[in-house]
Amino acid sequence: MIKINNKVNIIKQYLKQKLKKMTSNSYPLLYSEYQLGNIILQNRIVMSPMTRSRAIDNVPNHLMETYYGERAGAGLIITEGVAPSPNGVGYPRIPGLYNQEQVEGWKKVTGAVHDKGGRIFVQLMHTGRITHPLNLPEDAEVVSASAIAATQTKMYTDQEGMQPLPVPRKVSKDEIAGLMEEFAQSAAYAIEAGFDGVELHVPTATCLSNF
Repeated sequence: MIKINNKVNIIKQYLKQKLKKMTSNSYPLLYSEYQLGNIILQNRIVMSPMTRSRAIDNVPNHLMETYYGERAGAGLIITEGVAPSPNGVGYPRIPGLYNQEQVEGWKKVTGAVHDKGGRIFVQLMHTGRITHPLNLPEDAEVVSASAIAATQTKMYTDQEGMQPLPVPRKVSKDEIAGLMEEFAQSAAYAIEAGFDGVELHVPTATCLSNF
């Protein structure tokens, strides 16, 4: 165990030295400003979305404010997947952006990033059938394009650990406009919360747009 810890410490020290060498003088293009639409990034480093499951009751909190604020040295941060509606919540403790309480929580996150010169986009993600009722807010339901369960996948729940995914309710054609409106409303909340743009998470492609 001691030998393993020593190796880990050696690797950490090596990485620290490598990061110290990655200065604006060593990589002038990487650390140069970049014009993205109508905003300017302080450098060309982008932090990709990484799920952290830290939003109790799906509301952004101080832990998330600290997490994103500490990473504001990147030119652009793209958040973890954020649910645009209660039905869109997939994993436990995923943050949402579909009510005013969540907007207020995200304001603290975007403020922490902007205070350090960073820019931040929110990734809106509706997980569809890849969820479990135990992870959903009250009155939410598992919905998808078809009533077919993802039988090869399981989902972690805080209450009962790993669980098989249920058969989702098939969304009707008449409901599609409502789903689109959920994304539009969430994007409006993103503007109110101080985000610099939105990334749409979909199965086959990603759409990136700044405000």
